[in-house]
Amino acid sequence: MSVKSETIKLVGELEDEFLKKSGTGSQVSIFLCGGAGKHEEELRKAIGTRIVDLTSKYAYAVHYPEDFFIELMLGHQKHDLLSLENILANSVHAVAIILHSPGTFAELGAFSNHPALSQKLIIVTDPKYRNHRSFINLGPIRFLQTKTRSKILHIQLNQGNLDNLATSIAEAAREIAKTSSPRHDLTNPLAAYQFFLAVINVFDPIPKSALINLVDSLRPSDGKLIRTVGETVVNSLINERKVFYNGIDLSITSEGRNELLLSGRTKRRINERSWFLTKIRLQALNQCLRKYHRSIWEGQLSLAEPVERRV
Repeated sequence: MSVKSETIKLVGELEDEFLKKSGTGSQVSIFLCGGAGKHEEELRKAIGTRIVDLTSKYAYAVHYPEDFFIELMLGHQKHDLLSLENILANSVHAVAIILHSPGTFAELGAFSNHPALSQKLIIVTDPKYRNHRSFINLGPIRFLQTKTRSKILHIQLNQGNLDNLATSIAEAAREIAKTSSPRHDLTNPLAAYQFFLAVINVFDPIPKSALINLVDSLRPSDGKLIRTVGETVVNSLINERKVFYNGIDLSITSEGRNELLLSGRTKRRINERSWFLTKIRLQALNQCLRKYHRSIWEGQLSLAEPVERRV
């Protein structure tokens, strides 16, 4: 078996552990969208915090689309938000839109026209607009009410109503989750988050282009989508300081290692994961040392990152 094949095999073992064997169980995942203004964002984040803190037999994971997509939208590939809707649609059980700004009206219009997203929307709007003969009410909201499984919630949008907002959104998300199953594979940036963190940990340090190429080699048929997801996750890990990027290589930080090993796990599961990652890391080190350190990545590097810079 060639070094490249051995390396891909190790990445495949990480995929098995972090994607194929793991699942969300009773966790309900929600994308929480809303206005970008200061007060709108504060309200949205406060609602998200209350949802996560709800006590029930269900666990809730709240995600904010801009946390994943802003770097791609502004980056060198210039992805626009609408072209990323398919990723969003396959990543979570439900998408909640707090309807309180022109931007959220645009999201409502775009998402209600998307075949998959239109079935998993939770639209939260102020009760005072319930009977307005507006385009929003007579168009997308009426369509969602009569033609889809999406939920329309008329609830006052203010800080004094946080508990009601959080509980109502969570209940609607649970209902939608009964018929909505996110993909748990490399095309889902949320599901693949810890997988990418694990690959970086095992091969630390690893050239960024080599990481994306390795993951791409696992699913060549989904290559373009997986590369987009990979860039999304890696940029998020860098922004959250879970990973350090020096312009060439990626390395896991202490915060990233804690996330990988400790986050939400029992002592037994921590030990199992630590043992597994140590075993794969030793095999990866053996490959790197046997092939004179960086030469393992030859053929995996992009032309934009010359091999001669890696000594």
